[in-house]
Amino acid sequence: MHIQSISMWTGKSDNYAYLVVDDKSKDAIIIDPANPDEVAPILNRLLDQKKINLTAIINTHHHWDHSGGNDRIIIGGKDCKLVTETPKDGESFKLGDINVKALYTPCHTQDSICWLMEDSTGRAIFTGDTLFHGGCGRFFEGTSEEMHIALNKTLAAVPDDTKVYPGHEYTKANVKFAMSVLQSEPVKKLHEFAENNKETQGKFTIGDEKQHNVFMRMDDPEIQKATGKTDPIEVMAQLREMKNSFNKPPKRRAPATAEASTPKVRQSKLAKENNITAAEENEIREAFALFAEKRKGVKEGVIPIGDVRRAMIALSITPAPSELHEFLTILDPEDEGFAEFESFLAICALKLHARSRTSDSYIQEVDEAFQLFTSGGGEGKITIATLRKIANDLKEEVGDDLLRDMILEANGGAGVGKGVEKGQFEEVMLRAGVWR
Repeated sequence: MHIQSISMWTGKSDNYAYLVVDDKSKDAIIIDPANPDEVAPILNRLLDQKKINLTAIINTHHHWDHSGGNDRIIIGGKDCKLVTETPKDGESFKLGDINVKALYTPCHTQDSICWLMEDSTGRAIFTGDTLFHGGCGRFFEGTSEEMHIALNKTLAAVPDDTKVYPGHEYTKANVKFAMSVLQSEPVKKLHEFAENNKETQGKFTIGDEKQHNVFMRMDDPEIQKATGKTDPIEVMAQLREMKNSFNKPPKRRAPATAEASTPKVRQSKLAKENNITAAEENEIREAFALFAEKRKGVKEGVIPIGDVRRAMIALSITPAPSELHEFLTILDPEDEGFAEFESFLAICALKLHARSRTSDSYIQEVDEAFQLFTSGGGEGKITIATLRKIANDLKEEVGDDLLRDMILEANGGAGVGKGVEKGQFEEVMLRAGVWR
């Protein structure tokens, strides 16, 4: 079995497509060829050289950045079906001497599949956006229980020597978060490897992930301590929430003074028209892009009406059934089956404005995030000492001058010794776009 990684959108979404070739027959499959401009030249060259017999395209899930290139890679013309088989959990087929098995792992999407392959040379698993080195995908269409089952039941049962090939190069960001909750030797080794290697796909096994991936260590006392939970499903849920909100402190915009002003975030015309921040607009764009399909003359593409609710769930603004019917009527008045970006953004903006910051869930989120900064000390406020400790934990070189400026910017210039109280911390996070 020969595996060739094909990098796509490097420096942006850092996707991987994978070409798997049977050594004897040269039969081959391509996995998640989302960007034909980068994938097709490689395939065409190998086909011209008669080094492969391309037999199939397989996808790990339906998101456009994994399956969006199928229609340009497939052979058979515009009338050829893009999806010919939907495998059942555990269903297998042969690629020459390679046994290929589909493992159903719903959560990131409900159609997520991890592809386990094995021949006499070894084992490999292609995990899409379910499992990354040192991390896991967001729970866009599923629950913490589903991700726990996917990672710690389904994938944990795969032989430990199976090499892992994820859908994105996210290792550096994942391990930075992991270091904030678990500073074990395996995590430190992963951190060192990620710092010294731009690509990490296929360099680690399922056995390695069980050691350095915090999302596969629900029983670890340190992780339970960091999350404040012991039930594995609750640990998974809390850990994902912590990862979602794990950001660097806001960058210094100007030297702080006693009259420090509130930093302004640049808004687009569209954001201003809908009274949302630039960060909120970016989040809406990302959610829209997850389900978008290309359409000639439409810059952002369109999303199928059936995916509108999923996109809103990804933004944590799930519409009620009665709302959804009204929204779909607004988004698709001609009943064409698609929605464009600007109208989708307007609907999402309405939901964002309606979301109450006095809700129990929002208050809990603020409390838990604030505790991440103060658990090491600070007597109920963020001090220069607690920021210094966090910087050290993350291996970030941040001078005391910058830390002092961060304190002053957050507390309005009240003084470094005053620290940052919870209300001030919340305002900083709102300005940074971490919360809506």
